[in-house]
Amino acid sequence: MLDGIRVVLTAYTASFRVPPFVGHQLTLPVPPLSTVYGLLAAARGEWVSPDDVAWFAYRLEYEGRAFDLEAIVQVERKKPEETPQFSDRNVLSREFLVWPRLTLYLPAEWAEPFRRPRFHLLLGRTQDVAAVESLTPARLEAVGEGLVAGVLLPVELVDTVGGYGTVWLHNLPVALSAEPYRRRLGSHIFGVVDSRGRPVRVQANGWLVRDAETGVVVPVWKREWIKERTGSGVE
Repeated sequence: MLDGIRVVLTAYTASFRVPPFVGHQLTLPVPPLSTVYGLLAAARGEWVSPDDVAWFAYRLEYEGRAFDLEAIVQVERKKPEETPQFSDRNVLSREFLVWPRLTLYLPAEWAEPFRRPRFHLLLGRTQDVAAVESLTPARLEAVGEGLVAGVLLPVELVDTVGGYGTVWLHNLPVALSAEPYRRRLGSHIFGVVDSRGRPVRVQANGWLVRDAETGVVVPVWKREWIKERTGSGVE
């Protein structure tokens, strides 16, 4: 049993770039774990590493997808202390999610940062500004199996998936280092379960929790698992 909070974030748009695509940007239907750490850092107003969060769980729903043309202004700097200078400008096609809704479960000590976020909360790029729709207590019950949608699954659980839903695999960042040299602290292969498709049934002891109020089942990401995949150099 985990006692914590349920934070619901809503926005007009969200975009979580599929890593292999550069010139034509597709979006994932679920944010990677590194994006969640970015949200926590924005709420608290300082960098948040896997050491700072005992556990979290989340799912993302949305109303639809769309494409837009976006101008990308590139800047560069040779040294961290230098002022970035204009480098180039490109126009590319970018996919985004419409009316996303992120439900985030966290330990209770994260309530205050989300009541008064220090910086803008973003569901992807700078234009994907989100608002806290609700913040309520939550109780998560451990379950051995359940139907899930709008979530990521570690590749270790993909073999347990049943039903007629679709799961596809992506190699995604787990966490990033702090500025100025943002780099991947670790990557992992995840199964992506789109909330707009059929849910899939997962059997996995120690991984799944159910929201006692809503009945929603989600995987819970624990600090120990995260740190094993980001190495000892967590910053």
